[in-house]
Parts: sequence; structure tokens; C-alpha cells
Amino acid sequence: MTEKILHAFEAGRRGKPDELDTSIANLISSYFLNINPLARFDVRVSGSFKQNKPFVHVSGEIQETLLHHPIEKSIKHVILNQYNSVHKTALKDIETEFNFKPQSTPLAENTCSGDSGYPLAVAYKNTPYHLPWERFLAVEIRNIIDTIYQHDGVVPEWLAQHCTISSLKGLRADGKIGVEAIYEGVHLDHLRSITIATEHEKTLPVEKLRTDLSKLITTYLQLLEEDHTLHFGKPTLHINTLGDWNEGGGWQGDEGSREAKPYRDGFGSHGCLEDSFSGEDPTKPSATGSFLARNIAVNIVANNWADFAKVTLTYTIGLEEVGINIITHETGKKSQQELELWAQKKFPFGIKEAIDLFTLRDPPLYKTFAETSDFFHNPQYPWNNKRIKIKE
Repeated sequence: MTEKILHAFEAGRRGKPDELDTSIANLISSYFLNINPLARFDVRVSGSFKQNKPFVHVSGEIQETLLHHPIEKSIKHVILNQYNSVHKTALKDIETEFNFKPQSTPLAENTCSGDSGYPLAVAYKNTPYHLPWERFLAVEIRNIIDTIYQHDGVVPEWLAQHCTISSLKGLRADGKIGVEAIYEGVHLDHLRSITIATEHEKTLPVEKLRTDLSKLITTYLQLLEEDHTLHFGKPTLHINTLGDWNEGGGWQGDEGSREAKPYRDGFGSHGCLEDSFSGEDPTKPSATGSFLARNIAVNIVANNWADFAKVTLTYTIGLEEVGINIITHETGKKSQQELELWAQKKFPFGIKEAIDLFTLRDPPLYKTFAETSDFFHNPQYPWNNKRIKIKE
């Protein structure tokens, strides 16, 4: 009998402190790359409240040439716009503090990997976007709730027409969604639970919040079951289990950090946990290596070479050599050695080449990171697409 395994994923809503910090870090990255596409940086963003007003601390190591530009005023403007957009506010100013330090010259001038790391990514053959179900569902449910909030309570038409609920007014921006999935081997056995915590207005009683969200999520799962001809089982829905959440959301109740939840970036429940991707220039392997690993995994399953692929890469700071490990949990049509040799032949493993492959120095790309609030849920990103035709 095949052992069953739990995989879980948590998606923060866009007003969750570390999620907001992450989006700001990506927008700052876009700004720096606009100044200099070859810029090196590692930006840290931490938001809080002081004297009942938002306060943001921005620090990190950046290439010294960036310090020669009047960056603080522009970054403050970026932060203010993002805060107002996420929280639907109209603040005219936001208090900020900067503590940038020049990145070391040898690191800034290094043309190889800017850090050591063990990025990994997975892909499934028959799932939306080739994503693990727990990750897809957590992010998609988060997106549904955020869309309802941003549109003043209006439920998306495609969902409302299948449900008795067309409006859910009174949501706020903070919250998170966790999904637990049980697999038998690489195949989904059932969903164990879906946990939702969301801030809301006092005008939206927690009982109504629970009832309406339960109906919306249940309807959404039924639609997916019909589309994909599968059965999720009967997952337990936990919605605001602590009761009302009418205050203390966002930075007001919790200090964020873009480094606080690195698993929201990668595939933490499938193995190694890399650093947070956000706020780093693309020479760091956390993001670039994960994108490359993801593209290799997607190509393997999209070309029917396996039902599942997990790709792990190994980077050493200052060196060009990259190690690779591919496992398919015995679903592969080729051996592990054959798959690894194929990947080494077909894909550019060097950091510079991977940056070029995915155009990771493109400033608008980092703005979309802030908008989508996820790196693998968007099928338009090239690393989530089948880019290379495998030769039989």
C-alpha cells in the first residue's frame, strides 16, 4: 500500500503584513532595475504602525552606484501608492526610514552566482498550471477574496452565477488562506482542510462571513471538480475560528517583513526552504534558480515524461558550476540519470544565461510580481510554460 503524505500551503492576502512588504520589495526592485538593469541589491522591507500611522523601514545592501541617485523620495512614493492601493486608503504621506548599505565591491562585480542556495520546484502532470493542488487552491481562494474586497463586495460573475451569493460587503485587506492536501504517491487523495482567516468590518457579522464564504468556496470546489473530473472529498472549512476580527489587521497589529514567510515564494512543503525571492536582484539563486528548476519540472510533465517532477539545483557563491537532482517518484518514463543529462543539455544552467532566458532584468516584470503576489500561479511567466520541445 502506498504511503500517504500531507502537503500544505498558505497564501497571505495582499494586506497581510509580510505579503505587503513583499510586494513593496518587488516594486523597489523594479525601480532599481529601471535605474540600472545590471544593479545588484538585496532589499528588506518591514512595515509597522507608530502613533496610529503606518511606518516603513527599508534597508539592505545595494550597489554603491544606486546610492548616488536620489532614491529615497521615489521609494517613499512607491510605498505610499502600494499601501493606498492594497488598503483602499487615500493617505497623502507615509513615514519611512532608510538604512541602505553599499554592497561589497567583490560581490557587486561578481559575474557568477551572487549567493549559495538550493532552490527547488515541482510540477504535476494533470493539475491547473501544473501546480500542487494545495498551492493552486490557496492562491486562487486568496485571489477570489481579494477581488471581492477590491470590488466593494461584488462576487465575480463567473462564481456568482453558480451560487446564491452575489455580494459580500465588509471585508478588509488582511488575512490568509491555508490548504492541506493528502496525496497517495503523487496523486491527490483528498483535501483535508481549508483554513481562512480574514479581517472584516463590524457591519459584517462573523456568522454571515462564515456562511457566505463557505458557500462560495464550496461552489468553487464543485466547479473545479467538474472541470477536472476529480473528487476533493469533504475538506473541513475553518473560517475565522477565533471569532470576529474587526481591528488590529495589517501593519497596525503585526510588524511585517518580506523575509518572514519565505515558503510563500517556493515549494517549502516539498523539501528545502529557500530564502524569500523578493527584493533580490536576479543574480541571487533563490528566485532565478527556482524559476529554472520550475521550468525544467514543467517541461518534464508537460511532455508526458512523468506524472510528477521535483527538480533541485545547487549553487555555490562565486562559482559557475550548478548541480542538479531530478526525482519523479517512480512515474518517469526515463531514468533519473537520463532526465538529468537531458536537462543539462537543454537548459542554460548559468545564472547569467538563466537571467537572459527569463528576461529577469525587465523592470515591468517585478511590477507584475507585486500585482499577482505569486511567482508560479501566473501561466504567462515563461518559467511556468513549456518552452522546450523534448526530442524523443
